[in-house]
Formats: sequence, C-alpha cells, structure tokens
Amino acid sequence: MRITSDNFIKHLKKKREEALQYVIDEHIGIVKAIIYNTLKSYNDPQSIEECISDTFLGAYENAGQFEGNQEDFRKWLCTIAKFQAISKQRKLTKSALFYEINEDSDTVKSAEEEYFLKASTEELLKMMSQLEQLDRDIFTMKYFLNMKNEEIAKHCGLTKAAIDNRLYRGKKRLKQMHLGGSVT
Repeated sequence: MRITSDNFIKHLKKKREEALQYVIDEHIGIVKAIIYNTLKSYNDPQSIEECISDTFLGAYENAGQFEGNQEDFRKWLCTIAKFQAISKQRKLTKSALFYEINEDSDTVKSAEEEYFLKASTEELLKMMSQLEQLDRDIFTMKYFLNMKNEEIAKHCGLTKAAIDNRLYRGKKRLKQMHLGGSVT
C-alpha cells in the first residue's frame, strides 16, 4: 500500500513502518530545528541525533493515542520533539534544577514555566490532551514554538488578554490534573 498525506496517520496507528518513514521524510526538518535550537549550546551531534530518533520512535509507539488531522499531527510531533530535547538537556546538564533562559530578555522563566519544563513528557502530553483544542494549540505555540502572546493572539484571531487568560486558566487546570485534583 502506498502511504500518502491523506492516509499516513491511519497507517501509523497500525504500526506500519512505511508510515513511519513517510513521517520522517515529511517532518525531519521541523523536528531537527526544534531539537537543534534546544541543544545547540551542548555541541553534541550524537545527542541531537539520538533525540531526533527518540522523537520519531515516540510518535510511532504512541500513534494510537493521537486524534486529529495532519496539522494537529504536526503540532503533536513538534511537542514530542520539544519534550525530548528538554529531557535530553536535563540529562546533559546533570542538574536537579533546570532554568531555561529567555533569549529575548536573558531572564529566568517563571515558576509556572519551570513546572511545565520539569513535568514528564508523557504525563504533560496526556494532560494537555484533556484541554480544549484551542487551548492545546495556544500551549503548543507558547511553550513549544516559543511564540509571544501577541503573535498567538494574531494567529488565533483573539485579543492578547484572551490569550493571557487562556494560558492562566490552562496552567491552573494542568496543575490540578498533575496534583490529582478535579478539572473545572
């Protein structure tokens, strides 16, 4: 069977290796960029290649959990790549405390952002999957694609205040889920 852009998700869920190869061919550029931008300061090409492989393997192994269209798949894959890179970064620094520096202002990220960076990849992906689609998109743009709230607002057709509110409420819901509380 020929794998196409219309049927690759279905075949990936059936664990067909041809579908995995299709995903790699189509998305290798964005996955490499995300991982390289996170790990470039370590100057460790082997770690970058391992992280890229782990990203595609993670998508292959967890494809059954994915629901959505091609654009959703791309965002999902980018999320996996970012979390794999952060996980590798933690291992490379061998430090219990991890601070990500914001390149624009050279300041330490907020405690809430540190919380999301420290949460396990699978756990955070599962929790985010329980949010509304718009909130998942906003979180992906903010924390994985490093877009500013103004850019997200423009992309989503909302006000900056609406984006700020959705991020605040979404972080609160995710924290409740993480602590085992009910989601409101």
